[in-house]
Amino acid sequence: MNLKLIEIPELSGEKCQVFTIRIDGEDLSLFESFAEQFMDSYPKELVNIYERLKFIGKEGGARPHFFKLNEGSPGDGVSALYDSPAKKLRLYCIVYGTVAIVLGGGGPKKVRTWQEDEVLSRQVSLMKRVSVAISKAIREGEIIISDAGLSGNLNINEDE
Repeated sequence: MNLKLIEIPELSGEKCQVFTIRIDGEDLSLFESFAEQFMDSYPKELVNIYERLKFIGKEGGARPHFFKLNEGSPGDGVSALYDSPAKKLRLYCIVYGTVAIVLGGGGPKKVRTWQEDEVLSRQVSLMKRVSVAISKAIREGEIIISDAGLSGNLNINEDE
């Protein structure tokens, strides 16, 4: 799987870079696909998520209380961003300290755990794979994490 990390300028700011993922062969990034899929059924929740991401990027940074951490495997950074804690729409992401977030997809959480929902399980599994690929690129020096966020070669081939 080839993927590209794409910074979202309207969400990124001096506190945190916000990226999404485009998988080779797909027209939309994972975040664009998520927004398009739930625009009609969860419009208020999407606005809330968008505003929260904008606040994270421009003012607050990726503070732990914005996320449900440890949604994937231990140490992979896969987390869920709530539209608000009382709501059910989840956006899965990978958090790198307070300086960078990589957005994936998600969906409504209608069950107790994401493992019980086929759509959410697929989204978390994909983010776990992406996390492994990014971690490998970081270890090999292709991607660098600094106080400014992520930099370097943001085109990743999972198979290499």
